[in-house]
Amino acid sequence: MKKWNIPWPGQWTKKKKIFHSSLLYSGKDFIVSAALFFVTVVLCLLLRSVDTHRDTSYVAVIFFLDVFLTALLTDGYLFSILIAVTGVLCVDYVFTAPYWEISFTLAGFPLTFVVMMFISVVTGMLTSRAKQVEILKREAERERIHSNLLRAVSHDIRTPLTGIVGATDVLMEQEETLTAEQRHQLVSAANEDARWLIRIVENLLSITRIGAQGDDTKVTKTLAVAEEVIEGAVAKFTKRGNQLPVHVHLPQEVLLVPMDELLIEQVLLNLLENAAIHGEGATEIDVTLERHDDMSRITVEDNGVGIAHDKLDNLFDSSAHQSQQGDRKRNMGIGLSVCKTVMQAHDGTIRGENVSRHGGARFVIELPMEEEDDHED
Repeated sequence: MKKWNIPWPGQWTKKKKIFHSSLLYSGKDFIVSAALFFVTVVLCLLLRSVDTHRDTSYVAVIFFLDVFLTALLTDGYLFSILIAVTGVLCVDYVFTAPYWEISFTLAGFPLTFVVMMFISVVTGMLTSRAKQVEILKREAERERIHSNLLRAVSHDIRTPLTGIVGATDVLMEQEETLTAEQRHQLVSAANEDARWLIRIVENLLSITRIGAQGDDTKVTKTLAVAEEVIEGAVAKFTKRGNQLPVHVHLPQEVLLVPMDELLIEQVLLNLLENAAIHGEGATEIDVTLERHDDMSRITVEDNGVGIAHDKLDNLFDSSAHQSQQGDRKRNMGIGLSVCKTVMQAHDGTIRGENVSRHGGARFVIELPMEEEDDHED
């Protein structure tokens, strides 16, 4: 099911409170409440204009629904209580004879008021509690991911640093006895370790961008041309001296996708380097961009030996790879974990699979295109 996600301006979603934490208000809540109330009044007026029996019992039901939706779609109780009070007055003043008069003594008035207030408070309590549970779940997931990343980083940083220190110590202590070929091997090893550290730092910087606007689990999205983001990642991959050719397959249409360009570029770069480092026997990489319903899909595929079946279930869990200490290049560790974290922050998905029994690994990322859909007529 497609998630309804309107990109409200930041100042509209900023919450303030009156006296109590349950009495929250924001520009977004005001607009939602006002729009629902307007639709409710217009609907009741239209139904009354075609009603020949003068039966207005449906009016209270419609306003009950308005109060329920307001409590469901806004934070706290403030707007649902205001709509409940306003709704009762509106039912009495506009839709109950004698029209255009307030009469608190009408039969049913107290009951209608009590029911609407009950609906607003109970629904507000339930939705607030549900939102708090969801926030706690997100916090727990974030803490789990961060702790796993820290464990992965502690190993991934220590290993190349040890290699760099070891190589430079040998160069300084045995400079006169080393042959030119030995010196070249030591410098190459140190250079490779330094490049590995750069990759780790880039991924850590990517993680710090998530939550930079105050939400620890989200990112700031702007509409970006997906083709340009892919080309940027491929250019960085090639510039780093990777020899595998990359073939990019693009659709006829230009796909505008809401995203943090730097983060998605880092995800693609991680997947490309993962194919180059772990795709044993791979001779080429294919990157395909396509639109699938309301999602943009990017596939990174190689023709190597594929992913070991015992790793498929834990591909994106950095802690699951730390037991493989023999060769740090075989540790997918932090890179794929960062990919998953970034995709979660974009409300997107990522999965890894084997192309066929004969080999080849395929990683597929999908990003929602809500903003483009929201602007369509």
